[in-house]
Amino acid sequence: MNEESFAARNHCLKIDFDEKKKSLLYSVRSYIYEKFEIWDIWDVLPYRWSMYYYDYVKPFFSPRNKRIRRAVPRQYRDISSLIVDINFEFIKAFYEDEYKADIVDWNATEHHKEFAHWLELSYKWITQRRPQLEKDLENAYPPSKPFDEMFELKTDHNGKKVFEFKDDGVPYEVKYKEVNRIEETIKTKDTEILVDLIKKRDYFWT
Repeated sequence: MNEESFAARNHCLKIDFDEKKKSLLYSVRSYIYEKFEIWDIWDVLPYRWSMYYYDYVKPFFSPRNKRIRRAVPRQYRDISSLIVDINFEFIKAFYEDEYKADIVDWNATEHHKEFAHWLELSYKWITQRRPQLEKDLENAYPPSKPFDEMFELKTDHNGKKVFEFKDDGVPYEVKYKEVNRIEETIKTKDTEILVDLIKKRDYFWT
């Protein structure tokens, strides 16, 4: 285990939590835990029973990781797009639900600072820059023409009438130059973030 992986698995948690953020229930449960070392009612039962409750009973009625589950659409999607969408939802969920909670001291080590910087830039790409590029991509396609200007009626070798696409004389690489540029920009940046996500996965817990 190198220095970075060790730091990633041993976050320095902040201890100066804002008391106003603690609910009455949290205060009561904390008091009971200090007095009796019981945080949940299941803690008074044998460990195997409590684990069965947390692993099977509770998730049955209230599945965990609901946000990530919602990132998978009910309609069919190619796996290639799901790989991007679901992994980007990991980043968004961690940033919004955990990183912003300010529990971890992200200035504790140089590695934590680097991760925090990467996380913020990645979140900005996913939520701001990428959506804008997707709009630019949609607008970059050549404007559609009337049907009769795009196709012409011809007769094939069997004497059957068929519509063929008209060649307007503009090479593909010229007509779709901007489309290809934006697509490549998105793909390159997406790939960079996905690769970094795997390398930095140990940081994604609090």
